[in-house]
Amino acid sequence: MMSKDEQVFCLKRADIEPEFGGVLPQGAFTGFELEPILGLSQYFLPRSVAEHDPGYKQIIPYQLFRCQDRFFVYQRGGGVGERRLAGQLSVGLGGHINSGDAKNGILTIAAYYEALFREREEELILSETVTTHFLGWINDDSDPVGQVHLGAVHLCETAGVSAIHIREQGEDIHERGWWSAEEILAQGDRFEKWSILAMRLATTYG
Repeated sequence: MMSKDEQVFCLKRADIEPEFGGVLPQGAFTGFELEPILGLSQYFLPRSVAEHDPGYKQIIPYQLFRCQDRFFVYQRGGGVGERRLAGQLSVGLGGHINSGDAKNGILTIAAYYEALFREREEELILSETVTTHFLGWINDDSDPVGQVHLGAVHLCETAGVSAIHIREQGEDIHERGWWSAEEILAQGDRFEKWSILAMRLATTYG
């Protein structure tokens, strides 16, 4: 679990915005590839600083798991690293990238995916192969959590619902089963905002 003093991967908002047309969009959006964004000037800041400075965006790989037409849902307990999200349902497994993920101080695209896989392995037990697709981005500057984070959404597909389970020694999260998109959206007020935004990308893919 990440400490508040750990160095987390960030990009300057002022550097990101020109890549997205001058203003960072709100909500869920596509059309901007991952690698050029990672090619911007990179920063590793103490998490205690980055969490309160909207001049930087922490880039968060956000993974959704789908089996046919159903999505893996979990609930955050009170011991999760982001306490402002405790108690909410989620379809996205998200985690900070830290300085230890970078190679020689630079987060390459290969190192980014290694961090994504690391987060997955820390929290989940996978008994089958998972196919991963980059979908796009989610951004929500309407609250303090969203103001300092930018989500890179990945859809992870598996052939069977028995292929994924939460690792007991991982973060304080709890399985709530496999839900259809309709069930998730119908209970959207129980889910973290990012989950609903990410579903807009996932439901239009494949």
